[in-house]
Amino acid sequence: MAKNKVFRASVFVLSLIMISMSGCVYLTHIKETMFLKNMEDNQKQMQAALDKEEKLYNKLKADMDSGRLKKLTKKRALISHYGEPVFCKPAESQKDGFKESCIYRNPAGGLLTEVIQLDLDGQDRLYSWQVWDSSK
Repeated sequence: MAKNKVFRASVFVLSLIMISMSGCVYLTHIKETMFLKNMEDNQKQMQAALDKEEKLYNKLKADMDSGRLKKLTKKRALISHYGEPVFCKPAESQKDGFKESCIYRNPAGGLLTEVIQLDLDGQDRLYSWQVWDSSK
């Protein structure tokens, strides 16, 4: 019975020593630990934003394929439904009836991915759209 009490006491003392030593290590590397923690948090935020953009792109693609995307939809409504485009540029000439082209692309696809181009008329309404593969 006495050996058991000595064993428990020594385990307890060793546990206290280990806990105190790990605390000291933690305090000396707090900056590095916090840096890694912040990086992890940033990665989670970036992944959440990427997932949201991909979901909106897939929604736009599905609406195009199913015929739910309609001409004359206002630019403001397009942005509220499908998010901000990657970029919008003025049309090279207004003879085709549109003044601006907005580009959407799959954010998870990298540079060589399918691209959706939405063309807007002079009143910021959807005039036409097309899908093209940037890898070709």
